[in-house]
Amino acid sequence: MRKIISVVVFLLYLNVSFAIDYSKVDNQSATVPGNPKTVEEITSSLTKNLTSPTEKARAIYYWISHNISYNFQYYTSNQSLASTDELLAETLKSHQGVCANYSELFKACCKAVDIESIVINGYTKTDGKIADISHAWNAIKINEKYYLVDATWAAGHDEKGKYIQYFDDRYFMISPEEFIKTHMPFDLIWQFLDNPLTNKEFEASDFSKLNKPGNFNFSDSIKIQSSLSPLEKLVRENKRISNSGLTNKLIRNRMAYNQLNITNERYNLTVELFNKSVQIFNTYILAKNKQFDGLKMPDDQIIELLSTATAKLNEAQKINTFLNSDNPDLNKLVDQMGISIKELRTNLETEDAFMKKYLKKWKPLRVFMFYR
Repeated sequence: MRKIISVVVFLLYLNVSFAIDYSKVDNQSATVPGNPKTVEEITSSLTKNLTSPTEKARAIYYWISHNISYNFQYYTSNQSLASTDELLAETLKSHQGVCANYSELFKACCKAVDIESIVINGYTKTDGKIADISHAWNAIKINEKYYLVDATWAAGHDEKGKYIQYFDDRYFMISPEEFIKTHMPFDLIWQFLDNPLTNKEFEASDFSKLNKPGNFNFSDSIKIQSSLSPLEKLVRENKRISNSGLTNKLIRNRMAYNQLNITNERYNLTVELFNKSVQIFNTYILAKNKQFDGLKMPDDQIIELLSTATAKLNEAQKINTFLNSDNPDLNKLVDQMGISIKELRTNLETEDAFMKKYLKKWKPLRVFMFYR
């Protein structure tokens, strides 16, 4: 499935209070050439002689914000790129992008220097107004604490429909309690709060929860999430999104996007199970063509091949029967899989009937069953 690229309406104001002096790191970052071709080239130059993860993250944030400009043409084109690798390659080639480009590049650079970073998708609010489009930003984990970073908004802003590239140094390592006032993740675990806000509370600017203790263990939830399959991650995310309230179209669009990917993942599982069934059935047919190793193959082993192939096919059919989406191409694949499952089941039933006769036959006479 093609990846949806998130874009953003730029933030006009964010109240933060960070007093750390990064001038030394920033000055070094400013001397790094703006035309490296790989993430490794960027990080090697940026983090030279830097030792702390905070300084390394700052160098990456500063360089991206100064060397990648926002692409309004892409913003209005509804284009998408097929993979993260393709997105990164395009970003480094053009030095332009939207929020997905900024956040994926930041994550990739952090990974190259062993800093844990996450791309977070959600929506934003400025001056009490919810943005018309979704957004993507980053979290970094340093000394077991999470901080938020938005390299897109640090790079510049929209001024009457024109992009102004201007470094706005208010979006680096912001605390979750402050960042949530303008950035709302679709999935509440990425708020990094013990008492997370609902969508209704965020939209109403009701931040009273931030001063109250809560019992939501986001660390455990993140740990569990990282251990799940792609399918289970999507299913659980959609459940949490739904529980937080479907209060605007951006949230509903995210739910629909996730649901499409859930259907796609389930279809992929169907294909995997079907292929296993075919593989086992082919093993059976190969053995049958060799007359079950001159009738020496144990009956239990032959029965196991057919029963396992049938079981895998039953699993595939059970999933495929309930697959449906708004994507006609995916529905076409689902329908074709249904036909393939039916054809394989016919073959399995034919061989099952053969085996019932084979097992009833006196062993010395079984060899004649292979000749017509």
